Order: sequence, then structure tokens, then C-alpha cells
Amino acid sequence: MKHLLLLSVLFLASCSTTDKPKKIRVSGEGKVRVMPNQVTLTLDVSFTQPRMVDAVRKTQETVDSVILILEKFGKKDLDIKTSSISANKDYEYTGNTNKFMGYQAQQTIDFVLNDISKFTELTGKLLETKINSISHIQFSHSKADSLFREADLLAYDDALKSANKLTTRASVKLGKLLFLSNDNSTNDNDGYYSGDRINTYNKGYGGRGFKISPEVIEFKRNITTEFEISN
Repeated sequence: MKHLLLLSVLFLASCSTTDKPKKIRVSGEGKVRVMPNQVTLTLDVSFTQPRMVDAVRKTQETVDSVILILEKFGKKDLDIKTSSISANKDYEYTGNTNKFMGYQAQQTIDFVLNDISKFTELTGKLLETKINSISHIQFSHSKADSLFREADLLAYDDALKSANKLTTRASVKLGKLLFLSNDNSTNDNDGYYSGDRINTYNKGYGGRGFKISPEVIEFKRNITTEFEISN
């Protein structure tokens, strides 16, 4: 009986000490570079008046006039988003004291222009209104998701190519894929912001619109792979 128990323990020990598979871990990078085909503008509208009701009225009138312009360059339900109007007391710091200036009403409008060639025409129209500024000019691409997926595939191809080179140099064979991880933290953005801010300060001076020179957008992905290797 003792011999039988001893043989059983030895058998279990031999099963638990099997060699772990040999592995190789390789990273890959994929990049897709394209020109932007859309631009998002944030329009700021603000008025300060002695009475809050007047500040709100002027702000709303200007927002309404801006939306009428934007509807000619995009779809109201898809491309135009307005914030809720806010109203607060407005102070100006002068002579070491805060001077009450009146009541300030504010509202912002986000607009996506899907035809960059019309940017100059659009800004020319907007500058005829009484907006405060055009800020947060963001260039992007309408097919960002597809471009990121393409970058994922290129990153995997890059990792596989590196793994094949390493195993060939080490005189071992590349086996099946064991692990694959997509590191999206390398580039979560699908565009870039322009450093330009167009201030108008409610003047509504009109004139020619602003010209832009869009830069190339780079859609980038990094992945980590792990393959089995054998002699």
C-alpha cells in the first residue's frame, strides 16, 4: 500500500512540473496620416447690461441670428449644438476693489463644418454678427473610427514583422498568437486644435473671413503581442 501511495505522489509531481511554453512579446506601431475634412467651431456670445432681462434678451437675439447663418452651412439637428444660457453679476477689478458692472448673460454654440473650403465664407458671415469670439477651432476627420481601425491593423502587422525577424535571428520558430493588447492611450484624439482665437468683442464689424491652412492629422495606435516559440 505504501509503494502504491508513493507511486501516485511521484506521478502527480511529474504532471505538475511540465515545462511552460516559451514565449516572445513584441510591440507594434501603426500610423495613418490624412488631411482633415471637417472643422468644429465654438462661438461665444456674451452681453453685460444694467438689467438682467436686457442682457438675456441681447444674448438670445444674437444666438438666434447666428443659428440662422449656421443652418445655411450645415444641418441644425446634427451640426449645431447650443448650451443653456447663463446669467450672473459681472464685476471688474479696478483700484483694488470690485466694481459692479451689471448683469452678464452668456451662451456658446458648437458647430461642425463638414466642408472646410467654406470656412472663410462662414467666418465672414459670423463676423457680421455680435458674437464675442470664435474659439476652440478643432480640425478632425469624419471617418476617424475607420482610420483608427486601419492603424490597429498596421500596428499588428508591424508587431508580427518584428516577431518574425527576432525568431529568425534567434533560430527558433514562431508559433501561435497567445496575447494581443491594444494600447489606445497613445492617441485618443481624432484631430487637433488650432491655436487661433478670433475675438470680436460684440462689434460685428463684418468684412472678409479668416483663412486657414489645415495640417495633416496622424491617427496612431500601439499594440502589444505575445507569441509562442519553439526550437
